[in-house]
Amino acid sequence: MTHFKQAVIAASLGALAGVALSPQVVAQGAGAVSIASFKFAPETVTVAPNAAITWTNNDSAPHQVVVSAKNLKTPVLNKGQSAELKIAEAGSYDYICGLHPSMKGKIVIK
Repeated sequence: MTHFKQAVIAASLGALAGVALSPQVVAQGAGAVSIASFKFAPETVTVAPNAAITWTNNDSAPHQVVVSAKNLKTPVLNKGQSAELKIAEAGSYDYICGLHPSMKGKIVIK
């Protein structure tokens, strides 16, 4: 199935459930995290080692992902911008928004 078809199907399902889904986020699969309403969704993302994890900012405010344990961070993301990080080592890694530290998430690599 093409990414376009996946996005259309997911957007249609989201509309039925009263949830707005961005086709860009849906097309990215398991490693996709949406930033909206000052929250990461899903809060915990699980991927294989070296798989890309992509954050897309759907908020009006800028955000930045910071994984302190791995000394990783994305650039500051404005609305509509995305960035990805990869982690090779299995484990569980907490992250925050560098601009809004009360926003928290977790990456599980297995």
